[in-house]
Amino acid sequence: MRVCVDTTILLDILKDEFRSFQEKFYAALARRENLVAPTVVYAELMPQFNGNTRLLNEFLEEHRIEIEPLDIDSVIAAARAWMKYLERKSKVKCPQCGHKLVVKEHFLSDFYIGGFALVKCEAILTRERGIYTKYFPELAGYDNCLGEKQ
Repeated sequence: MRVCVDTTILLDILKDEFRSFQEKFYAALARRENLVAPTVVYAELMPQFNGNTRLLNEFLEEHRIEIEPLDIDSVIAAARAWMKYLERKSKVKCPQCGHKLVVKEHFLSDFYIGGFALVKCEAILTRERGIYTKYFPELAGYDNCLGEKQ
């Protein structure tokens, strides 16, 4: 199975946090799943390696993760979801006073990852279930990661 690995999972491994999600990743490795991530994940990981691409490449190779470029179909899927997010975000107001409410901020990179997973993979392995269940409802979570509460 082709599984998109979200940045959150790789950060969990690097920081040794959220063990249940690390275990899902290592189960995917043991099952010899085809683990991939879009180039934006590479960019998000670079600060963890102080920009040292050799160390980052070694980490990715050790964990059998292939980095792939975003294709136009992935970008289109990301942009459609991003537009829904922007529309919803601009309409969130207090029902009592009408003031605009501050909502959780997402980054375009989250949508690129979701678009890539939707178009290029059979599932996503992530800890960020909210954005993917809301904006990519047809996306399957690997090992029930989208159904598990954080």
